Amino acid sequence: MREQRRSRRILASIPLEIEWDGEPQPATTAVINLNGALILSRLNWPASCELRIKNPNTGLQTLGRVVWCGNHDATGWYKLGVEFGNPSSEFWGELYDAQGEEAS
Repeated sequence: MREQRRSRRILASIPLEIEWDGEPQPATTAVINLNGALILSRLNWPASCELRIKNPNTGLQTLGRVVWCGNHDATGWYKLGVEFGNPSSEFWGELYDAQGEEAS
């Protein structure tokens, strides 16, 4: 049975700046959707923390909450599942292509 999602998950590598209680840190996405993203970060952000996320490509910011965090991979990046407070296709700009390759 296929999992029901609120919006389509799209494979996309988008540079981001994320901030929680300090200086913005560079990060990148692996998967995006209208309600959040799978973000790769050098820092392991705590679950439930609220992040300010900026997309330098669009100049837009949004607030997100870390819903889960995984161990770092062989490259040293941590995987973070982040949910946005408000869904927005504008945040991703043209890179959110509803017809793009869907993540499984």
